[in-house]
Amino acid sequence: MSFISIARSFLILILPTVCTGCSSYRNPSLDPSPAPRFAFVANLSSNSVSTYRVDPQTGQLTQEDTVPTGGTNPRTIAVHPSGRFAYVGNIVTNDISVFTIDHKTGALGIAGVPVPGGGGPRYVGIGPKGDVLYAVDQNSDQVSEFTINPNTGALTPLDVVATDDTPVAISFTPTGDFAYVANFVGGDVTVYRVDSAGGLLLLGATPVGINPTSITVDPRGRFAYVPNLSSNTISVLAIDGTTGALQPAGTPVATADGPTSVTVDQRGRFAYVTNAIAGKVSVYAIDATTGMLTFVSSATAGTIPSALTLDESGRFAYVASFGSDDVTLFAVDASSGALTPVGSPVKAGTGPVWVVLTK
Repeated sequence: MSFISIARSFLILILPTVCTGCSSYRNPSLDPSPAPRFAFVANLSSNSVSTYRVDPQTGQLTQEDTVPTGGTNPRTIAVHPSGRFAYVGNIVTNDISVFTIDHKTGALGIAGVPVPGGGGPRYVGIGPKGDVLYAVDQNSDQVSEFTINPNTGALTPLDVVATDDTPVAISFTPTGDFAYVANFVGGDVTVYRVDSAGGLLLLGATPVGINPTSITVDPRGRFAYVPNLSSNTISVLAIDGTTGALQPAGTPVATADGPTSVTVDQRGRFAYVTNAIAGKVSVYAIDATTGMLTFVSSATAGTIPSALTLDESGRFAYVASFGSDDVTLFAVDASSGALTPVGSPVKAGTGPVWVVLTK
């Protein structure tokens, strides 16, 4: 078996899901006394989460702590909009770790034992209203829903909804009316209407490329972007704002080898694609009318880059690289979206696969 074939098979475990700047833009330099901001990194192979303090001027990361999740193979982290709680999906132990966040130090405090989930919760995400957590269970072909206690962060099971084969990610329209799940083996995106309680009602499915690894809805809610690992493309889908239905916006866009995630900046101008096999991040300009992507440039990341997140100002990007056990900081060019490395990569735990910042 060739190296690339082995790499593609291995990526089903480490491939990222979705990381997108969905909040409204705010320039932190306008805040007279901005609150401390922190970054959290999920370390798949060392079963831990690393905490970093973020310098608001330079974007540099300073490691504060690393804590065990209490589960095995933590894959993604979701931070509550209040900034008070964090949730980690542990694939092998089929559970979700709940943490409190110290707003001054960023320290994570484990809030009891992990909460049982479905089979292999590879992605955890919080709906736009902040009251429901969704766990995408890759091994049981479902999405598990939990209500969030706003005071304690505790999770209470709400419902379970079926997906297609091997779901890996969920993304929402900004209004919270519709949700979309990428299905790795199914090769499609299942579409759901979200009811007033946060429940999901299946509406249908839209085919995409081979082995979709994540899905990202742009901040305006008009387009969805799906990286297809085995066809090395990005499917661009137009969203019907009334029905939630998805339609191809054009021919799938070619990428470098092994696309695993798409991140859209908060103004909807640029898309960033991590290519795990190529070891690069590709930058694309987004057509405001059609949603289609035009290649701008690429930047070399660490070994097996697995996820990218942008800071709220849009000035910095952070890439977690599974193979080199580090996080790379990039400066973002405001005009072209191009990425320039800043300093040396920061060490993480073993096998970092996800990075997220507090607001």
